[in-house]
Amino acid sequence: MRFLKHALILFIVFCLGFKGGDIVELEGYFNARYSANFLKSTKNVKFVMPPGTRARIEETKKFNSGNYGLKVELTSGPHKGESVWVYYNTANPSMKLYPGEKEMKQNASTETVEVATQVKTTKETPALRVPATETAEKVIENVSQANRVVQEQGKAGGPCSDCEVAQLTSRGESVTPIGAPEGLVNWTAKPTQDTPVINPPTRTVNPYGLRSVRCSSKQGGYDVCSYGDDPTPGKFKFYNRGPNKIVSSGESRMREWSFDFEAGARQSLGFSISDMPNSTISQTQESYIVLLPRKTLPHIRVEGNKQIVTLPTGETVTFNTQTKEVIGGVLSETGALTSGGKALNPAKISYSGNGVMVRVDRVGEEPRLQRNGTATISKQGRSCKVPVVDLWPDQSSSSSARFKYFSDSDFDAYIKRKCGFGL
Repeated sequence: MRFLKHALILFIVFCLGFKGGDIVELEGYFNARYSANFLKSTKNVKFVMPPGTRARIEETKKFNSGNYGLKVELTSGPHKGESVWVYYNTANPSMKLYPGEKEMKQNASTETVEVATQVKTTKETPALRVPATETAEKVIENVSQANRVVQEQGKAGGPCSDCEVAQLTSRGESVTPIGAPEGLVNWTAKPTQDTPVINPPTRTVNPYGLRSVRCSSKQGGYDVCSYGDDPTPGKFKFYNRGPNKIVSSGESRMREWSFDFEAGARQSLGFSISDMPNSTISQTQESYIVLLPRKTLPHIRVEGNKQIVTLPTGETVTFNTQTKEVIGGVLSETGALTSGGKALNPAKISYSGNGVMVRVDRVGEEPRLQRNGTATISKQGRSCKVPVVDLWPDQSSSSSARFKYFSDSDFDAYIKRKCGFGL
């Protein structure tokens, strides 16, 4: 009887359409997207949601295929409170659908009140812990099923225009999906190209000046920082403390990576590398790098033993989660940290991506603030040097070191004139 009641509710919801406030519970891994564009070629995946994630429907969009895009507010999990888009395939939904509590109360018959109570219990009662082996088998089953859907819908009927398959692997290597149980490694799935997270800048110019910074540690061995009284993250950073092939053993020896995106401004996008051979600040090798064109805010995610950073160009660089050494992507570490001294010996980092790299280096002080210094601009083997003041014109002691060119087109015109190549 309980099954029939549940089935009747799903039938009514399906026939009448989704309503705001309806509840969904995921039964498989789903991509959480920034927009209602579910083309496989669209790089707008925000994160991956594990089975059991619950959400409240805010908005719907029906496609010609008869399937839906659902904008939902997450009501459980680490991203609780965020609004994202998910794909609802009517033939294979992989999610449970319940009427919202408000809807149930408005139609308060004895039966619907009973079901509403069951829904509330489902939301408030923690799920029983499932053995890792059983969960692993379920994950593999979900991935295999997703691959079959893609293969079937890509046949004679033409490409699947709004297919949704969660990107759970990176370049076909062994990973642990976000939210999967510990020990779930070396599982097989169809290799996919790593999909960077695209979250465009919300401003062109950073409206703030120098402000205090507050940081907190996150699981995965990195810090997230915010500026002043703004709770919105504006930077994340992490440290390679050695000993390894980049940082040898020694007190206070480390390499710090810091990725900036204060106020979500294009003008703030860049990252610094600080090589500290010892505790003497005057011997720290400081480098600051800007990559263009600037398409997205930097983003970090952890997949098993890999820490993947999406750069402003949309390209990625992968670090070892434990050691923080670069192990893949468009950046490479081509040499070890300096042994010390006051001579300029900056981090040996190379960039192999399709964009343009701007780099400034200095010992013991902010590299962007040097009136007589030079910056190196390079692209795929070509490079030129320009005055630092051309790029960071405010050289005052109180400067917050803002990059002059918040417009990519203006910078493109500048380097074509100065260097003979463009973005």
